[in-house]
Amino acid sequence: MRLKTFQAATMTEAMDLVRRSLGEDAIIVSTYTHRNGGGVEITAAVEQHNEDDFATPEAQALRYGQGNGRLFVPDEDFAGAASEQVGELVSGALAWHGVPQRVAERLTQAALRVGIDDPLGALAEALDDVYRFPGLSSDNRPLILIGPPGSGKTIASAKIAARCVMDRRAVHVISCDVSRAAAGEQLAALCRVMATPFSEVADARELGQAVDAASADTKLVIDTAGVNLFDAAERKAIKALIDASGAEPVAVFAAGTDAMETGELAGQAMALGARRYIATRLDTARRLGALIMAADLGGLAFADAGASPFVGQGFLRLDPLGLAHRLLADPDALAAEAGAAASAPKPAVFKAAE
Repeated sequence: MRLKTFQAATMTEAMDLVRRSLGEDAIIVSTYTHRNGGGVEITAAVEQHNEDDFATPEAQALRYGQGNGRLFVPDEDFAGAASEQVGELVSGALAWHGVPQRVAERLTQAALRVGIDDPLGALAEALDDVYRFPGLSSDNRPLILIGPPGSGKTIASAKIAARCVMDRRAVHVISCDVSRAAAGEQLAALCRVMATPFSEVADARELGQAVDAASADTKLVIDTAGVNLFDAAERKAIKALIDASGAEPVAVFAAGTDAMETGELAGQAMALGARRYIATRLDTARRLGALIMAADLGGLAFADAGASPFVGQGFLRLDPLGLAHRLLADPDALAAEAGAAASAPKPAVFKAAE
């Protein structure tokens, strides 16, 4: 087995490097997307051939297409069958996840245009081409989390704060959620464990004062009450908080919810200034069409994702390959993996309800 790591600016460029170097038989071992536009990194493997297998120029030409590094397959019937199989696997998976037909067809066609017979790689490149995957920023710009009730904003706020603590960066958590009983107490308790400053404010005026009092080198993470984004009065109230904070609004949506509903909610969040969203509850959801529609209908970019109620486990990096894997994988196998991870010892104090 031959292992090699490739780095490139985009997922498409990295996958092309894999094919050029290792051929179409390469197996993707791992992928990592660097934050803040640092590019992507893919580790791939291929069975080691004897050096004599492709020693002559003629043999090289038979193995690789001219100039593009793609596997040369002289049997057109075989190539057509492989493409048909890729299309069937991708479209079938998207339909199972509840992705609307028009969106599923567009993604399937994008996957077929990639021109490889690996469904995972083809779907990953299609997702990378159609949507954006910037992740959460690591700068000191304040973030204010918005979304419907129960979407997981409080635990997401704590996970962002935990990331800052692990990176040895100053962070201050502010809760605007005075409508839900004990919401502030839950977040305050998590902040005490992390030795992180915490404040609770009642309205936009108090939030503005808290932001003005914070140090310039401190990351502000602002948790808000769940709102009905379809209601004009509630949108106005959350907009007042966004304006008072000067923070970047980041939407939070739970996986496993209705795809079209989530897409429409994402559109309302975008109208409030959100440009990306955090997906939560990937550990408890089987169908992920909502994640696709938040990006497609709502126009939001993928940030990170929560797949555990434990703050210490942080976020998953939701990149094209990771999302493609979840869309194509057997949901029961994913659930078994999540169960095994959940059974590992963890500090109980870091557990919170999404």
